[in-house]
Amino acid sequence: MGNENEMMKTLTLGIIGGGRGGLEMLKIFSGSDRAKVVYLVDRDPQAMGVVEARARDITVCNDLAAAVRGHRTDFIIEATGSEKVCEMIRECLPGGTEMISAKASLMFFNVLTESRQHTNQEISTAISTIGEDISQNTKTVKTALSGITRVAVNLEMLAINAAIEAARAGEKGRSFSVVADAVKSTAGEAKVLVEEIESVNNSNIQMSGQLEKLIERLQ
Repeated sequence: MGNENEMMKTLTLGIIGGGRGGLEMLKIFSGSDRAKVVYLVDRDPQAMGVVEARARDITVCNDLAAAVRGHRTDFIIEATGSEKVCEMIRECLPGGTEMISAKASLMFFNVLTESRQHTNQEISTAISTIGEDISQNTKTVKTALSGITRVAVNLEMLAINAAIEAARAGEKGRSFSVVADAVKSTAGEAKVLVEEIESVNNSNIQMSGQLEKLIERLQ
């Protein structure tokens, strides 16, 4: 039970270095529900990681020792790759805090990136297949709608002709007139059905376009 609680708790992190490596670590861990970036350290106030940290309301420090001692965290990620910086961290590393080197950070980043690329590719392939199915089904439905429309038009023409013949027949054609009205009503219902199906079909076309945009974002 204790191990489960350890796995479920939110881990706190400090990032040393606001360059490209620090920025990527910041993005990865800031998007996690299991990790919280407490601070980022860099002397350059314009470093890309510093700018991003400020945008995310994460504490930014320029004094490494003060940051490490003033903010207790579970891990400190050294993202500069400098041995001198590593030594400085070790000198003021509080008990219970572990340091992750730039080399280990790079390995984590590469593994996560590779995993994300594989996942994106699988999702992209699945979405593409669904999009193709929707597109094919849309074409099939359009063909069927054309047939239904032709039938509806023919029914209307038949109803009109039947009504004309019923009028000519007078009283004897009354029952024929009822049939003509029923045929005309059926033709009208067929047209309404066509409109409803076309509406669904158009929604499918829009969904297909949205899926294509999702695929582009995944690539």
